[in-house]
Amino acid sequence: MQSANQPTLLIVEDDEYLRAMLSEALTSVGYTTLVAGDGQEALDIVASRPVDCVISDIKMPNVDGLTLLSRLKASNKSLPVVMITGWAYRDHKEAASRAGADGFLMKPFRLGRIEEILAQVLPRDGAESAKHRIRSILIVEDNMEFRLMLSDLTTAMGYKVRSVPTGEDALSAISHDVPDAIIVDYQLPGISGGELIIRIKEQHPDLPVLLMTGSAISTDGRDLANGQADAFLIKPFRVDRIGDLLKSLENPAP
Repeated sequence: MQSANQPTLLIVEDDEYLRAMLSEALTSVGYTTLVAGDGQEALDIVASRPVDCVISDIKMPNVDGLTLLSRLKASNKSLPVVMITGWAYRDHKEAASRAGADGFLMKPFRLGRIEEILAQVLPRDGAESAKHRIRSILIVEDNMEFRLMLSDLTTAMGYKVRSVPTGEDALSAISHDVPDAIIVDYQLPGISGGELIIRIKEQHPDLPVLLMTGSAISTDGRDLANGQADAFLIKPFRVDRIGDLLKSLENPAP
């Protein structure tokens, strides 16, 4: 059960059954919930009272989820917005990510998954707020299929994800918007992954970087990039290993 002082969640969903189910489920674990049937109703609620997080479906009548997201971020960029979508709507996910979505719920989803994402996007009190919060990730991988797979996996974990194929593209992306963490392949065309990490750390020494490498190159990767990578993924790796490492980068060992 959550503590008494809980964030207020606004659930925006045109399906009456799903809207009621989400509201009841999140209320049962201690959150205060408000509900809206479309984007316009949601905008009216946000304008009238404080809301700590918005959970919105993408496909809705009248003002849809993407329009709602854009308007919310235009008026309050720091307001966390979690979008509900299905795997079949990849273009919607990409558009929502570009518009600033803080997380995604992929249908069908479990209550536990909602709580995981809320834990990622909502600020916490005390010691938890002092750690490095990872919400946005930049993936640097030249293999397009593998890059898209990693993007989908980390997006499904609730992260806001951007991906680029080269080190040059990564440096350009970081110069405009610094992510909370970077996942870098060691073998890249042009600027290598090792050189990219060194250059990133020169400008952003506290920015967590996860290095992907093959066991044929290095036993554990720690001898690469002058030892400046913060964590390592040795190919092939299990999907859950990515999530474990990203969480470990939020709570580095003392």
